[in-house]
Amino acid sequence: MSSSSAGTPARRGLRDRPLGRVAILVAVLVAALLVSRGCGSSGDVDKDRAVAIALQQVDFTPECKQVRYVRRGIQARGFWAVSLWTLDDEGEFDRVSVVLVDAQTGAVGDVTNQPQVGATQAQCADPV
Repeated sequence: MSSSSAGTPARRGLRDRPLGRVAILVAVLVAALLVSRGCGSSGDVDKDRAVAIALQQVDFTPECKQVRYVRRGIQARGFWAVSLWTLDDEGEFDRVSVVLVDAQTGAVGDVTNQPQVGATQAQCADPV
């Protein structure tokens, strides 16, 4: 007599079972949540600390500021881009500096100074 496996049901793999598919879906969603929480962090240096660091990098007393959180690089690293400027007598930009402050360490990444900018209308919604 030969033994035949035709009469015994085949065992299905985990991904072929409905409960297995649900477990895999839950695992993928949990992993995505953990990754998104880690990537969305703005770092250890907050906005106000970034402004204080940026103020130390310019050689003028700014009248206005604008702060934005940006990610740079291939392995995106968070930076605070702090724009500081003064206005002339006509209300136009006089001096503009943009200071990039590393959101993790507080190190200054780059300082761009532009003595005069006349491309857009000056606004001062956030005085220093």
